[in-house]
Amino acid sequence: MRLLSQEEFNLWLRSSYSGAFYVAGHKFEKTSTDDVRVDNGLFKKDEAAQLYRMLTSRSPITQINAWLAILERNGSLLWVLLVVSFILMLLVILRIRR
Repeated sequence: MRLLSQEEFNLWLRSSYSGAFYVAGHKFEKTSTDDVRVDNGLFKKDEAAQLYRMLTSRSPITQINAWLAILERNGSLLWVLLVVSFILMLLVILRIRR
């Protein structure tokens, strides 16, 4: 599968074509309100363009930042942080009891 260039992605944003596509395992699709839904998180067009740039970047730090932005928008980041904090709390309690 071929990766879209930034110009092709911008053309997709401006066009009326609403077909979905995947970038680095994340689903980009247009909504009826002209926003872009990425893995069930809503982004404005300019945010989606920046997110596309981040996901197609060669820098792993930039790709992780994009991944965290997607998790934050679709509500998953909160659950991940809650689970991690719960596990850390259990480890502290177990360490104190010994």
